[in-house]
Amino acid sequence: MEENESRDEKDAETEEQELNKIAASETESNQADLNGDGVIDEDEAQIDEAIKAFGGSTVQPPKRRKFGWVGYVFLCGVIAVGIWLIFKIVGDIDGDANSLGEALAGGNWVYALIAFGVLLVIIFSEWMKYFVIMKTTTGKCYPRSSLKVALLGRFYDNVTPFAVGGQPMQIYYLHKKGFSGGVSSAVVLIKYFAHMFSYTLISLLLMACCTFVLTDIESTWRTIITVGAWVGLVVNMFLPIMIVTFAIVPKFARGLASLVVGLGAKIKIVKDKEATMAKAEKVVSDFRAGFRIMSKKPFNLIALLFFCLTEVFLSFSFPYFVFKAYSALPAEGGFSLFITIVALNVYCTQAVAIIPTPGNSGAIEGVLAKAYLAIAVTASLSWALFTWRFAVYYIYIIIGMGLVIFELIRKIYRAQKAKKAEAQENLTETGEKKAQDSSTENIENE
Repeated sequence: MEENESRDEKDAETEEQELNKIAASETESNQADLNGDGVIDEDEAQIDEAIKAFGGSTVQPPKRRKFGWVGYVFLCGVIAVGIWLIFKIVGDIDGDANSLGEALAGGNWVYALIAFGVLLVIIFSEWMKYFVIMKTTTGKCYPRSSLKVALLGRFYDNVTPFAVGGQPMQIYYLHKKGFSGGVSSAVVLIKYFAHMFSYTLISLLLMACCTFVLTDIESTWRTIITVGAWVGLVVNMFLPIMIVTFAIVPKFARGLASLVVGLGAKIKIVKDKEATMAKAEKVVSDFRAGFRIMSKKPFNLIALLFFCLTEVFLSFSFPYFVFKAYSALPAEGGFSLFITIVALNVYCTQAVAIIPTPGNSGAIEGVLAKAYLAIAVTASLSWALFTWRFAVYYIYIIIGMGLVIFELIRKIYRAQKAKKAEAQENLTETGEKKAQDSSTENIENE
């Protein structure tokens, strides 16, 4: 066992060295000349300088954990609990819920097609975020790598608590594909900053303007959702607010951050005050570098924000189209019903934001079921909620697992192919050497 762990550590070290050699081998001129015209203009030079600010640390391969399988067992457990809650909560209200066949037969296929189209636009928007950023940072188009890094990010976000696994894996994946550490980090972190600003902005606007959507919910649950949602929103807004504060009033922000970190150190929440402050400064530095990169390409910046806002708003809107597809909503209501569904989704999503389960599973399903019971038709609500959850969560796990397995199989295949090629080359060299030795021997005999 110890020999295997030692071998894994050596393999990881070797892979890390190879990854960082890739970045070292890239010439500065090739990175800076984004449009490939042989001339590095002022904007290109500034973008290249900003990208280097992201390359302050080496990219490390993910650590192999001895009991990593436990996390996947836990993931399956919380997903099962979430699915059970959907059918349990709705079933307790209406014991005569439709079967899947009845729900599909009574559905609206026009809205089903619209829902499918909306899902495709959500995935496309997520893809285009990375495509735009990679075009800005490298000067080239990488559609396949952009799509893969988007899907892998969603997969690892959905299988790790608080969605913290996506970014490191995305940076590692891009670096493994030959991009420098600076470019890999810039692409992932710029997307993260843009998404967080869009996500918190839309959430804040809908929650502030649509408090009326909670009035029909049972009082206890209304209190839970309201308090939880605003707490979750404040937590999610902490990073954008911190960044903006550092940008506008840096001295005040540093003093405030130092005070908060100092208090955390005194009550033993923060272990290393200096390291924590340095990390906060690095986040702000990365944001400034990312904004400097995108601001040099205003059209690309506008496109990035457009795709971020589109993806976030459609993700919050998606339950409406699914519910309509299952005829799980009243026929009347119009636009006000649409806003109600969207706003309730925002409230419930923020209410479970601090639940430390992968994808907030086991919590978001139950909270949304309780919220939508006040306005939805219960006969097909269970299947509508399950379909919504599958489309926005489970599907990324399935796609991500497929990509991970595909990459693993391809890696093994390429390793075996390289090994065969090396063996064939050695065999050829051995044959040539024998022939040469035989020729030499014949000459000596003569």
